[in-house]
Amino acid sequence: MAKKKAGWVKASGWLFVLGIIISIVAGLFPSIDSATVTGVLAVIGFIIGLLGIAGVGSIEKADVNMFLLAVVALMAAGGAGNAFKDILYIGDYLMRIVNYIGALVVPAAVLIALKAIWKAGSTKF
Repeated sequence: MAKKKAGWVKASGWLFVLGIIISIVAGLFPSIDSATVTGVLAVIGFIIGLLGIAGVGSIEKADVNMFLLAVVALMAAGGAGNAFKDILYIGDYLMRIVNYIGALVVPAAVLIALKAIWKAGSTKF
């Protein structure tokens, strides 16, 4: 059983790495269709989140608070995305990369946050 769980953890980690690579590549090449990239990243993030709430993903219980805080920080940076435009030459690229990474992590964050809310709000018997 432990070996099967380790396989899912590895798959979840590779999905996350794949999503980051897709985000960087798509951010550097604006000619790539952003709607398709965003959709693919959202699906990958949803799978990562499902694996996380099932307890077999790369986001362990000890990492949940750090993960959610990092997502909040990323969303704050993404919200300030217009500030990236002022950075000479690379601003637009940075803005697209941060937005794509947001599309990857938000679905996972929503699922993990829902699990945390459920756990905190449920009565203990």
